[in-house]
Amino acid sequence: MSETEIEDENILGHLKEVIQRVEVSESSKSTIGIEYACLRSMMLEPRNATMWNALTLVYMMSNRTEEAEETIERSLDIDTSNAWTWTIWGDLLRQQGRLVESERAYRMAVELDPNDTFALRHLATLYFAREAYPEAMNLFEMLIPFIPNDQDLWDAYSVCIRRLKS
Repeated sequence: MSETEIEDENILGHLKEVIQRVEVSESSKSTIGIEYACLRSMMLEPRNATMWNALTLVYMMSNRTEEAEETIERSLDIDTSNAWTWTIWGDLLRQQGRLVESERAYRMAVELDPNDTFALRHLATLYFAREAYPEAMNLFEMLIPFIPNDQDLWDAYSVCIRRLKS
């Protein structure tokens, strides 16, 4: 078994542990119970970026922006090659209205994982919003094969075509 496969198994094991602890916890319906479960799991492996990402999501769900920023930055300190981390960072920045920075984070996520439809979609939407129609159109063309029945994508793609032709 390769080192990457072992690491993936360890991450999955820790995620399963978080889920089990949250399910067992009486306060699991609150973000406090989830946060506690994440923190306990992180104590087992503090250099695991996935655990920091999970905690960031907990903080984002409870509108604890400052803590979310600290934990996602910690995750990036550990591993900058994780597309999911960059996508979460993009989400957090977008929620704060920091759209230029959000766009950069989504671009990094897409660079690391060109098939990340979530990051592609948000990046395309940001391009579209700032009227960067050629860039948005390219991303919509990448997305449509993945999500061919999404009418919103087709509508935005059509607007890009019309704007570029006028």
